[in-house]
Amino acid sequence: MICRLSVSYILAFFLLNQALSGNEGKRWMQSSVDDLQKASEENDPYAQGYLALAYAHGDKGLNVSMSNALEFARLSSKRDHWLGHFALGYLARFKPYGPDPSLVKKHYLRSFQDPDAKMIKAYANKDPIASYALAEIFTSDEVRPVLIPDLKFASKHYELSSENGFSPATVELALFRQNALVEGEGADREDLADGMELLKKAAEKKLPSAFHFLGRSYVKGIGVEMDFDMALVNFRAAADRGYSLSQLAVADLYAYGVAGPPKLDLALRYARLALDQNEKIALEKISEYEGLQEETAPMTADTLETSTESTPRAPMTDFSSSSSIPVSGKPIPDQTQATRLPSIYDPANANTPASSSSRQNSISSASFDSSQKSLPSTTPEIPLGDVRKLREQAKDHYWGRGTVVDLKMAHQLFHQSSDLGDGEAARYLGIMNLSGKGVPQDRQKALLFLKLASDRGDELASKNLLTLNQAFNKR
Repeated sequence: MICRLSVSYILAFFLLNQALSGNEGKRWMQSSVDDLQKASEENDPYAQGYLALAYAHGDKGLNVSMSNALEFARLSSKRDHWLGHFALGYLARFKPYGPDPSLVKKHYLRSFQDPDAKMIKAYANKDPIASYALAEIFTSDEVRPVLIPDLKFASKHYELSSENGFSPATVELALFRQNALVEGEGADREDLADGMELLKKAAEKKLPSAFHFLGRSYVKGIGVEMDFDMALVNFRAAADRGYSLSQLAVADLYAYGVAGPPKLDLALRYARLALDQNEKIALEKISEYEGLQEETAPMTADTLETSTESTPRAPMTDFSSSSSIPVSGKPIPDQTQATRLPSIYDPANANTPASSSSRQNSISSASFDSSQKSLPSTTPEIPLGDVRKLREQAKDHYWGRGTVVDLKMAHQLFHQSSDLGDGEAARYLGIMNLSGKGVPQDRQKALLFLKLASDRGDELASKNLLTLNQAFNKR
């Protein structure tokens, strides 16, 4: 009898311990940051992996910090924990660890294919973090062909995780609702309203991505009336917590006075905050806004002769996300062809990113001949005339002042003006080559033209070079 009781007790204790172990996610979700950090210092790999996700998402009131997230993910991964491997895969989409699809695939598969099936066991014990991880993995194109994305499966697991209180899963579920990502389902009014309610629920937990997508919803009128004031409020809530996509969104809203008068000083501030995660776009925006500063500077007798049109508002930026799930606004007919959320800020959709070899040719290592003139012009010759008027004609076409935007014509006219010794025209050529605006992106040409403009006394070009130097020196 005693023996039977002992065996039953041991078995019950084992099952209870297994259940508690499988529900570690719920346990840490209910814990404070101090408790998590203390457990991390004691080498608890789950606490370390959870902190990695918390920093990556800005969860538990933490500001978004990919570098802090990477530190904790590595600690957890070194102890061969599934959550550490998953966190490294998630972080491989962002600087400083990525973007690197091969690393996403490597770490996600290592987490999912653990011989001991620890993640699957955790999910079986209703661990919300395991459900979230499974959903993320099955929305990822990077894991092909070993795994095929399955949006219905992912939606189910985002829902399970969300129901158990994990806010990042709630945001992803909201995007599924808003964008009708599951085959055979269309986003009706009820889905859109549900998506908004889910985002508001996550925003109550102060999650930056929830604020970002609320802002996006107000900009695009998704499940709510368009309201740029509310968009700005929500984007700022995310931007001030380190969410780089919102930093770029706030910068555009301030730059073009979409929600109130233009505030270029604030636009530049938020664009510079985004340099860490979105260097290319942020640098383009900084140059763009500094150009706007010049355009909106008080008129002088000199500028009055050559510029009579005010700078128009630019088209609104598409405030999408670089999240790992696809968005099309309609059902995806073939889930095996699922893609990631399109975004102008997503490296996958931007111009070809700088390779490691091109990075070696950055300003910090480039050498310039200060006597070198502008690159040879391939445009037709025109009468010399007034260089300033020629440059202003180029700016009319560049900004669409009194005419339609014509970047090809703007490039020709800037080239002609630069060939005649104009520093400002050379700066515009630098900006166009840096951003790939109207011409193929060419960083070396951009640097050459900016240096040329700076040597000719253009102060904004000098600031551009300083900004670029600071950005590259962080590498």
